[in-house]
Amino acid sequence: MSDLMQPFSMAGKTVLVADAATRLGAHFARLISLAGAKVAIGAQHPSQLEQLAADLRWDGGEVLIVALDSARRPSIEAALDTVKERFGSVDVLINNSAEREHIALNNHIVHCTSLHMIEAERGGSIVNIDPPPRPITEPNPCLRGNSSLIRMSRAMAQSLTPHRIRVNVIAPGRGKDAGLQEFDGPLLLLASGAGASVTGAVLHIDNRAT
Repeated sequence: MSDLMQPFSMAGKTVLVADAATRLGAHFARLISLAGAKVAIGAQHPSQLEQLAADLRWDGGEVLIVALDSARRPSIEAALDTVKERFGSVDVLINNSAEREHIALNNHIVHCTSLHMIEAERGGSIVNIDPPPRPITEPNPCLRGNSSLIRMSRAMAQSLTPHRIRVNVIAPGRGKDAGLQEFDGPLLLLASGAGASVTGAVLHIDNRAT
């Protein structure tokens, strides 16, 4: 890896991808694994992740499947403990549970993970994925109203700064034809050391802007 790309490396990092059984979640897991991270993939039904895990291992990745129900704190805590036993404390959470459109899910997974990060005293990064807006909405993604997840993320970014924990949001647009690769740069920036000074940010992804 060139010196220019070194800050984007995820080597030595432990990443938890919540709700990895979704299309976006699986893509995030592949990307982070290729960047060198140890990846824990979670879903309510772990059997849905067997093929993804096999693909990641075939490509040389270190991967762990965990049962993770983002609506239940005991499930989240158990998943975090399992990851810690195998890979060490979670350095990065990719919170994809917003696809289930229930803000309580996001509160649980973000709060539990941030407490584990605080206890580990290693800092960390939380990347929340905001669900795309419904069709009747502001067409310009930069003018779209802030969701509950975005407001929560900005508040947590402030409160977690003393612990060196960053909280940011990726907000997909409505474009159905947007390629998954459009998420690669923003996700690696927010998850890796390249974004070490970025917190409280909302990165809007919309293929109609290109």
